[in-house]
Amino acid sequence: MASDSASGFRLKLTGKLLVVITVILVSCQLLMSGFYWLTNSQKLQQAHQHQLQQLQTTIGQTIAIDVWNFNPGSLEVLLSPYLNDPAISGFVVSDLQQHQLILPTGTSQSVPATAGNSQPLYLTIAGKQEQIGELQIIDSVAYIHQELMQQLKRQFSELLIMLVLLGIGLSFTLHILVLRPLCKLHLALMEAIQNKTETVQNPLLGLNDEFEEVAACMVALSDRLSDDMQQILQSKTALLSAKEKTEQALYHLKQTQDALLQSEKQASLGALVSGVAHEVNTPLGIIVTSITCMHEQLRRIQQDMTAGQLTRQTLQANVTSLLEAATLITHNADRASQLITNFKLLAKEHSTEAERNFDLSAYLADVLQSLQPQLANAHIQLQTQLQPHIMLVSIPGLFHQALSAMISNVIQHAYPHGEEGFCQVELYQKDQFIWLVCTDGGQGMEPEQQKHVFDPFYTTQLGVGTSGLGLAIVHRIVRSNLNGQIRVQSQLQEGTRFEIQIPA
Repeated sequence: MASDSASGFRLKLTGKLLVVITVILVSCQLLMSGFYWLTNSQKLQQAHQHQLQQLQTTIGQTIAIDVWNFNPGSLEVLLSPYLNDPAISGFVVSDLQQHQLILPTGTSQSVPATAGNSQPLYLTIAGKQEQIGELQIIDSVAYIHQELMQQLKRQFSELLIMLVLLGIGLSFTLHILVLRPLCKLHLALMEAIQNKTETVQNPLLGLNDEFEEVAACMVALSDRLSDDMQQILQSKTALLSAKEKTEQALYHLKQTQDALLQSEKQASLGALVSGVAHEVNTPLGIIVTSITCMHEQLRRIQQDMTAGQLTRQTLQANVTSLLEAATLITHNADRASQLITNFKLLAKEHSTEAERNFDLSAYLADVLQSLQPQLANAHIQLQTQLQPHIMLVSIPGLFHQALSAMISNVIQHAYPHGEEGFCQVELYQKDQFIWLVCTDGGQGMEPEQQKHVFDPFYTTQLGVGTSGLGLAIVHRIVRSNLNGQIRVQSQLQEGTRFEIQIPA
């Protein structure tokens, strides 16, 4: 296969060089032949004219007597030898009496009277030259063209022989000086490829020419590629090792993440259960204590009635105590019921209220108007910036719950009890989103508090009337029901800002 490829390559290279050289030589020969034709044609034409003039002079002297006497037989004998000259096609001889003799070449007797060059014939009579007739030589230039064509054929034959010899010499020279080194280099490369060796040996060592330099460069390139391949293999090995380590680290990270997520779920569930237990146990404990007291007082009243020792004053005192206990039971039962309701709100994904198209700006203005007394009792001034006529298809009650919970958060946590402050509510539409913002200038929150502000039952005033469910309910409403986002920004002693973003 290697020898076939080398032969194909040799034929291609030799053929291209032969074609190029042939085109160059033929072009040069054509130019030289054209120049030769022009120059030699002019010279031959001039020699032809000069020869005709000399012949006219010589023949005119020879046939003068016969023309004067006009002896056609003698003229034919004298002129016939000249017809063998290729430059002469025929003669036309005439005397003054309009006698004419035509001697054409070949068998044709029709020779144009105007062909050739006419020259008067003179005869010396009594020492005077007297015109006795005319001699017209019918010349022919065909021999000039034949001579030029023969010369060109000879030149082209020489060129063809030179091309054949040049092709043989060029093929032999290319084979020895070019193709043989290339074939050796090709075989070395093919052997390196088939045997998958790392380097290529120099097959042209000792030539001391350009091919040896090219082969040396190829060997150097092969060495460099071998080094690069070694580096690539090392890098590949290192990458595979790093990949395995990364996969292991990712696997351990995923396990750790799952464990942390499970731990966080357990912690959140524990906090949720603890919050629910604490918030529900407090009113239930008061209810149980009150019922126990009521049961003890009723037992005493029954004993006094059985012994006949129940007095009006004792009955009135016990009834008053029982009414207080009943009031306390009712209040804590309502509190427990409200806690259960809020907890259900926290867990409920969908509202039972139907969606409708309404003016959100007007609706929130009414909600804020209803919350105004609570803010006034807490000495908090309400500031509103509501963009008018914001229409929305949604559930109005969700906005009532969310805004009420944020206002309640400001009342309970933003300012110390009795301190005056402000609460600013903004509503506006920007691009394809509606923004509801609640800002206060109160105590603010620490970063750790901001992380858990939306966690259920997370509160900084546990046991003093807050359950820690308000902002958790707001977060659930915004994320689950309104498909929006909520975030908090707060700085200590600079206030807190809640931003709600929902699709318009």
